Amino acid sequence: MEADALLAVIESRLVNEGDLAKTLVNSIAQIVHSLDGVPTSTGTLGIHLALKALGIAARDHEVIIPDFACRSLYDSVRMVGATPVLCDINLEDYSLSIDSVRSQLCQDTRAIILPHMYGCPANMDSFLELGVPIIEDCAHSLGATYNGSPVGSFSSLSVFSFEGSKLIAAGEGGVVLAKSRTLLDKLRSLRYGLGGDFAYQYRLSDLTAAVALAQLDKLASMIEKRRQIANMYYDELKDLEQKEILSLPNRFKNRESVYYRFVVSCNNSSESLINFANQRGVLIRNPLTSGCLSQNYRGYGSDNYNAMILADKGASLPIYPDLTDSDVGIVVNTIHEFFQSKR
Repeated sequence: MEADALLAVIESRLVNEGDLAKTLVNSIAQIVHSLDGVPTSTGTLGIHLALKALGIAARDHEVIIPDFACRSLYDSVRMVGATPVLCDINLEDYSLSIDSVRSQLCQDTRAIILPHMYGCPANMDSFLELGVPIIEDCAHSLGATYNGSPVGSFSSLSVFSFEGSKLIAAGEGGVVLAKSRTLLDKLRSLRYGLGGDFAYQYRLSDLTAAVALAQLDKLASMIEKRRQIANMYYDELKDLEQKEILSLPNRFKNRESVYYRFVVSCNNSSESLINFANQRGVLIRNPLTSGCLSQNYRGYGSDNYNAMILADKGASLPIYPDLTDSDVGIVVNTIHEFFQSKR
């Protein structure tokens, strides 16, 4: 399907950003009930444009981000000249801790970048009550819902990524969406240099858009398969949770996760489990190999306790849609074998 879509673009000889990129933006906007947006070369650059659209541009402008997150959030804030403020996560959904965010709010706070971590929607109600502009980072979560509404539909701006490891894996690419006409006009002005403004040439090739659109057609079935695999893990690993050997991801009545990752937390460091599994050809990973942002950049303390716990004890189990039931069984058996060997 993806190969046919690519071939059609190549044969058309119209491989630059064009109608397919526009169609991709419009398709994502319809899914998340947004007005419209612009395509970008990467999700990171989408966040950059979102920050610029909010007028964030000075060193005394603070942007709250989670300490345990992709460095793209940190880099995007620094790209606009603002100051990242690293807040802790919570261990219920691995998203930003609302208490940690409240403790860091001040008159210089200009925005919060809120990722829906590992495909599980964040507790949007709590964050919307803060009255601070929120950029929803939906790189992990296209198709997830909170209180029946799609993630990306709650805040003024939302950003999506099609990097090769994401739900829609087109190699690269992104989309940034706006819910208001004012912000949409600003995004378009920034992206295309309308009215003589400087243009950010963050082009999304129609080659990339073709692959993303082909995968978007399969999104519902891919999410369904991820949920089936997740249910198998819940069933087959619940005995380890009951023994308090590890904790499985929480399930919420008002949130539908897409299980971009299935992240468990061990009662001790996960490094031994990860090494044990990898030696047997089972690709269990640390959910963020780089660790906390505060551990990678100078000038930050390491007092975000929950972020450090997940960096040390977290383990991401394979959950891509091509996994067979037999593959899942091998993962489960490997995990049980490891913990039995530790008795």
